[in-house]
Amino acid sequence: MITVVAGAAVFLLLAAGLLAYQNSRLIAEREAAESAVPTGLLMYSIYYEDFAHQEERPEAVPLFQFTVLSAPDEQFASGERGTTMALCRVPAGTGEMTLTDAESWMTGNIRKASVQGTLYNYTSYTDNAMRRGEKELVKSLQTALKEETGYANHYK
Repeated sequence: MITVVAGAAVFLLLAAGLLAYQNSRLIAEREAAESAVPTGLLMYSIYYEDFAHQEERPEAVPLFQFTVLSAPDEQFASGERGTTMALCRVPAGTGEMTLTDAESWMTGNIRKASVQGTLYNYTSYTDNAMRRGEKELVKSLQTALKEETGYANHYK
């Protein structure tokens, strides 16, 4: 009889501990979400220009850029480097895309350039990615670009 009561008490203590752990985890996640700066606003735009590595402008902070050629066999004139597309964070409300839209747009263009064989090079600005969503975006775009160039090289 005592073992049954002791077993029930241990079970109740374990259940209470599990509930307390899950509750504290939910509270921590909620606080992190409330303190984070919202990245779902229109804060991202594409600039068709090449940013220097340490270059930062008040109207556009580069996060990721890549360069494509017009055609697979294109030759550059002196000083010419192809078409560069730079994903930039802009002041809230002045951008053209949300974070998820920007990721989809960049990934789609990376895939298109890879299929056409016109992908030239890329630069990621991980130091400029200040928000968690932006850091994940840069990593995702780097991964997509490496995968796509791997597939493109495999078919050549």
